[in-house]
Amino acid sequence: MDDIARSARVSKATLYSYFPDKRLMFREVLRSTLDNAFQQLPFNPDQAGPAPEALAQVVADMSQWLLTEPRLHLHRVIIAEAARFPEDALTYDRTLNERIVAPLAQLIDSWIAGGEIRAHDTTMSARQLVGLLIGQLQHRALLDTTDPTPEEIQQTAGATASLFLAAYR
Repeated sequence: MDDIARSARVSKATLYSYFPDKRLMFREVLRSTLDNAFQQLPFNPDQAGPAPEALAQVVADMSQWLLTEPRLHLHRVIIAEAARFPEDALTYDRTLNERIVAPLAQLIDSWIAGGEIRAHDTTMSARQLVGLLIGQLQHRALLDTTDPTPEEIQQTAGATASLFLAAYR
């Protein structure tokens, strides 16, 4: 609370007048951070071109997005506090689904409609794509002090796109 009050340049008494409970403050900070972190879609939802090339670009764009602040910080906080604030962890997951997975599923649906990939549960496959990137890139960035190189990001994005296409083409 001291650090927050100092950062906000207010007294702790003022802070407690707005947030009598630390849980309320955590929720408000989380809401604000979620809005900021998911404000912009990390890929072009109208990505043109054949599915293999378009998917590679989408995955590369999402990879870059996942590796930047405030997403890394937000993911770190959610994991650290999920046991104490399970409903807030669910809010994070819902937001990820609504703002990233759902638009990605719509893009995948357009490739199905164009006959480029076979029909399947696109919400599940979009979530799998995001999960692969979180597991391969974001997880490493959270645990390691060195950032992946642009080549490593591109290689991971390409491998992830290839894996998706091998499953659904």
